[in-house]
Amino acid sequence: MEYLVGVFVGLGACVFGTIAGFDRDRSFYPVMLVVIATYYDLFALMGRGTALGPEVIASTPFVFAAVVAMRTNLWLVVVALAGHGVFDFYHTDLIANDGVPAWWPVFCLSFDVLAGAYLARLLITKRVDAEANPGFNKRLRPYVELELIAASEAEADGRHATAFLHLERAHVLGQSSTVQHVWVHVRMLLWGMRRHDIKEVIGQLVRIAGAGAKTWAGLVPRGNTGGSNVSAFKSMPIPADLAGVMANAQTSVVIVD
Repeated sequence: MEYLVGVFVGLGACVFGTIAGFDRDRSFYPVMLVVIATYYDLFALMGRGTALGPEVIASTPFVFAAVVAMRTNLWLVVVALAGHGVFDFYHTDLIANDGVPAWWPVFCLSFDVLAGAYLARLLITKRVDAEANPGFNKRLRPYVELELIAASEAEADGRHATAFLHLERAHVLGQSSTVQHVWVHVRMLLWGMRRHDIKEVIGQLVRIAGAGAKTWAGLVPRGNTGGSNVSAFKSMPIPADLAGVMANAQTSVVIVD
C-alpha cells in the first residue's frame, strides 16, 4: 500500500507543479530534492535525536547535488532522486532512527522514483530546460568553430604552435558544453598524435574522459586552456576578447560575420 500511496502522492505533486506553472522555475525540483533529503533529519529530531548526526551526513550529498543542479544541469536531480530511492530502500539497515515512521522509507522510495521519472520526461520532451542557460552554449558555438578552423589553417601552414593556441582559445570558449568540450580535447589529441607528442596524447586521453564526466555538472576550471602543459584543475585568466564574447553570449545573440 505504501508503494501506491507514494506513487500517487508523487504524481500529484509533479502534476500540480506543472499545472500551477511552478516547474517553469528551474528551482522547483532542486527544492523538492532538498525537502525530500532532509525529512530524515526532521524525523531524527522528532525521535531521541541520536540519529541526527548520521542523517545530516547522509542528506548533505543530496542537498549539495540540488545546489549544483540548480546552477548547472537538472539531470543531476534525476540521478539524485534515483539515488535517494536506493538510500530509502537500505535506510533501515544503515541508520537506526526511531523517529522514522515504519511506512516512510517505502513511501519515500516510490515518491522519489516517480518524481525522478516525471522530471526526466520533462527534460527529454524539452518542456523544462536541463541547462541553466541553454542558449549560452549555442551562441558561443560559432566562435568555437572559428577557432577550430583557424587551428586547422595554421597547422596546414606549418604553424603548429599557433594552431595549438587556437585550440586553447576554443577550449576556453567551449568548456561549458559537454559536446564542444570533448570535441576540442579530441582535436588536441589529434594535434598531439600528428606531432608525435606522447605527453600531449596521454594528457588529452585523460582530459577527454574528464570532460565527458564532469562538464555537465559544471565541474570545470574557468579559463583553463586545456593542454597537458597546465593542470586540468587550474582556473586561469580569460583573455579580454574571449571574456567579452562570453559576457555577450550570456544575455544576447552574438553574430559572427
